Amino acid sequence: MKKWLIRFGVTCAVGVAMIAGLSSPAMAGDTWLIASDIDGRQVGAMQHVDDGDDFRVYDSWADGYGIEGCVQLYSPKGGWITQRCKHNGEGAGSYVTFGYNVLEGLAYRMRLCHGITGCVYQGFHE
Repeated sequence: MKKWLIRFGVTCAVGVAMIAGLSSPAMAGDTWLIASDIDGRQVGAMQHVDDGDDFRVYDSWADGYGIEGCVQLYSPKGGWITQRCKHNGEGAGSYVTFGYNVLEGLAYRMRLCHGITGCVYQGFHE
């Protein structure tokens, strides 16, 4: 019984340590935003790579349209303010990258716009 209690205690301690580590800001992880057309085909995507604060804008569909990805910051006085954008006109299967320093404690969102499907949004924070 004593061995079982020790194993149980160690298992619980490891579980708590993992949960605490995963919820820390340094381990936030990447955020994805996907744009699809009316038939459900993915036309583009945007990724916030948390390690280094890089943003990737993917063109996923050979439809003759490029795709634009932007980072927006929320301001209580001005609403969503565009900070930086990058247009990908390189063709299907490509991506372009840009950097933007995302600060802790502020509200951000990604905006991904396509010529046919319009714009989609995804909020994230550091």
